[in-house]
Amino acid sequence: MRPHPKPDFTHPFCVQTEINRIVAHQKKRGIPKPTDKNLVIATWNITNFGLQEREDNHIKLMAKIIEPFDIVAVQEVADNLDHMIKLLEYLGEDWDTKFTDIGGNSERLGYLFKKSRVDITELAAELAMRGYERKRITITVGDESGAEHEEPFQGFNRNPYMIGFKKDKFEFTLVNVHLYWSNFIWRRLEATALAKWAKNRVKKSHPPNNDIILIGDFNMYRVEEGDKIYDDVVKNGGLQFPKYETELVGTNLAGDGHYDELAFFPSRTVEDFSGRIGVFDFDKALFAELWPDDLKPPTEKKEMKEKFFKYIRYYLADHRVLWAEFLTNN
Repeated sequence: MRPHPKPDFTHPFCVQTEINRIVAHQKKRGIPKPTDKNLVIATWNITNFGLQEREDNHIKLMAKIIEPFDIVAVQEVADNLDHMIKLLEYLGEDWDTKFTDIGGNSERLGYLFKKSRVDITELAAELAMRGYERKRITITVGDESGAEHEEPFQGFNRNPYMIGFKKDKFEFTLVNVHLYWSNFIWRRLEATALAKWAKNRVKKSHPPNNDIILIGDFNMYRVEEGDKIYDDVVKNGGLQFPKYETELVGTNLAGDGHYDELAFFPSRTVEDFSGRIGVFDFDKALFAELWPDDLKPPTEKKEMKEKFFKYIRYYLADHRVLWAEFLTNN
């Protein structure tokens, strides 16, 4: 992982003021309250977590952002777990975590979850395909001359991390993914491999099976036909990406990309999905003093926005949170 540049300025802030802003914005975005009949599952790429020099007050704000959810799949956790330990401390005793060893890009995948709200089943594993399984996965790609060839799947750069969870009648497997970014062909191969693996597993007699939910950073720009990653997952596996209900649909800070996603098989999981899914754009609530007002001249507005996003990317994250609600008594 490569850290974002550290801001060359400081911004003293009142933690309670920022917490109040987070809570008010959570209400505005309609994040469901916990009941005895639901689970709210989220994903958040927490951006070089343990690598960038976040201060305790920033981690307190991250804990408040996470607090309404029951399970959070997280990506980009560094080898250094000091910040993860601090985050758990601020979340409180009801929270626990599970995470992988470091993989590609020197990062871990992990989960944060409330012990009082959900149980872990026996299943916990990284998804590492066997040789004969990998050989069956190819995509057709073209070169500069227009000629086409079959590109084989070599394996995941960061093995997806699956854990079985259960609450009441809802027993499911979350598969936390972070698809490869810097090589588009590799990313397509990883998406195809995930979709075909899930399709092969969903009807098996033993876990992982039945309710398989892929969740995480797909590095997918659009949730629509024509986006290659979307097409690879939908056409190869039959998985469904539910549409966000938040008006600001993007999970990147610019709000124009659908990088973070959740997908499941309609025939298995749609009756458990409440239909409520959205993005928590914490950047729209925090550090209002850094954001320019409309009276500022254009040059100053641009400079202030650049400083604002530099601060958010470094001390919090460069992705927003995606959440979805599931019913547990169907």
